[in-house]
Amino acid sequence: MSISIRDVEGILSARNLQNPSLDALRPDHQPYRTLLLQPSGPILADDTRIGPLDLQLADQQARSFLELAMKGGHHLVVTPEYFLPISTLVWAVQGPTFPAVGTLWVLGCESMTPKQLEGLVEACSGHADVIFEKDDSAAVQGVYFDPVAYCFQTKDGEGNFKRVVLIQFKTISSRDAHFFENKNLRCGTTLYQFKGDEDVLSLATIICSDAFNVAQDDLLRRKLSNLATLIHIQLNPKPRHSDYLRYRIDTFSKNKALNNCDIVCLNWAENMVQYDAPGGKHEAWKNESGSAWYISDDRCSSKDEEVERNERLGLYYSRHVKHRHVLHFHFAPAAFELTVAKIAQTGSYVHDNVTGPKLDARYTWDSGSQTWASNADSPESGLTSLCSLTERVGEAFSTLRASDSRLRIERAIALSCGLTSSKPSWYGAASLESCRLGEDEVVRRDTLALDRDASAQSTREERAKRVGSLNHILSTETLPFNIRDLGKGGIRVDWRPDKPHVNIYKDGVQPALVAYLGMDPHPDLVRGVGDAAFELLRLENKQHQDRVAVCYRDQDGRAVFARMTQVTDITRGGGKATNIDEGL
Repeated sequence: MSISIRDVEGILSARNLQNPSLDALRPDHQPYRTLLLQPSGPILADDTRIGPLDLQLADQQARSFLELAMKGGHHLVVTPEYFLPISTLVWAVQGPTFPAVGTLWVLGCESMTPKQLEGLVEACSGHADVIFEKDDSAAVQGVYFDPVAYCFQTKDGEGNFKRVVLIQFKTISSRDAHFFENKNLRCGTTLYQFKGDEDVLSLATIICSDAFNVAQDDLLRRKLSNLATLIHIQLNPKPRHSDYLRYRIDTFSKNKALNNCDIVCLNWAENMVQYDAPGGKHEAWKNESGSAWYISDDRCSSKDEEVERNERLGLYYSRHVKHRHVLHFHFAPAAFELTVAKIAQTGSYVHDNVTGPKLDARYTWDSGSQTWASNADSPESGLTSLCSLTERVGEAFSTLRASDSRLRIERAIALSCGLTSSKPSWYGAASLESCRLGEDEVVRRDTLALDRDASAQSTREERAKRVGSLNHILSTETLPFNIRDLGKGGIRVDWRPDKPHVNIYKDGVQPALVAYLGMDPHPDLVRGVGDAAFELLRLENKQHQDRVAVCYRDQDGRAVFARMTQVTDITRGGGKATNIDEGL
């Protein structure tokens, strides 16, 4: 089935309504504020509907969320696929809790049958115009739609403000083992796109598997990504499946000048449970949420102060191999409040804001007050369990675990496990290897253990254990002459910005750069790590520049320090480290 993009302005003009002037799409220097909901389950999926299992609880949470949006004056408000109960939408349309002028609510709603759509139109009559594409499919062609409701205000031909609910339907079913949605879904054919003042900025939404259609159509994808915000709402147990992320890879691979866009992926929370009937059979997804904000290369800062401020509240940094910054939301149920700069502004370049989205607050559900309450605590992300993985790991991380800086911990881990590059800026968030996000979008941060990827989890644990082994070796083995004063205990594995290329500290002596490469590493790796370490400290040119060591365990489990026979000549004479042999 072919799909098309239609400008909202044309849809409204045919009904004698003006195009809304939305604050989020006004190309000026002022940022906009957004509120995103990542709800918990369980969900119900049967032949009559898809949506929250407990509609009463979902209605309470949805009403509180929309009231929070009204109180905060957020310009863009989003809920994920299949979440918002129809009753909540009717309540909002009929009452005072409706978007103010200039704001837009993008509400992923529970499934709607054609009869429920008729009921919605009737319930909203006299309160709002409800607009959706005509459905010419036969009655047997599916049971219900998967809708997203755009709620906003605009003026009619006489200049009076009118409430509008513009409903868009998912255009293609998701893939599941039993083709359940394929059987029940009635599909739409249209994506609606809002244009801002002067037609500079735009906004559109795709619903979960709409990504399949977007990936197949290069022209469609270009229209959705040129100076645009593209919202991707989902109810998806595998948000990083290649079929769902392919459109992003294709978008990021094109000319940067033509795809300056924000892509906002919003899924339900982790560990969802799906029921096939109330009180019936159910399945635990054991999923990750995958909610994330993707932003262009030159519009987001990777400076420590911006990254760490976001991470303390639950928004984590990575750098996509296709030259995008990606900010990952914590996987637990929450509402996230952000301040975001416009994709472009038509004023002076001095107002170009390149700091990226800032997480201002995270709200969690308070069952006592039945409200979303601000939660300033740093959410648990698996770091606590990682730091106590084994007794040796716990000892090695005794200093680092007290830090509120994830970057500090990951830099110490990187040095302890050995760098193969002598690039002086290796420790910047955008350059740090653990922050690198591949095309599979698996998060491999050392300090972020939320994902379900077995390989990433194994690597994360192995690196933590190597830090523990390094700490143990330095405390118990005979050390090379250039770092011998680090022996007999009292060392700390740490990272400091004033000495960015060393990782081992001890009171009263100079710090050192010492790497542990695990069991029986290849000689080329030993040589490469040694060369990189020497070069980093040579370029730094401080008193500790000759305090370099590389160690590992041989096939018999014995600790071995690579012999670096020219340590003094190399570091003081400026030569390159190439003479590295095995043995103490």
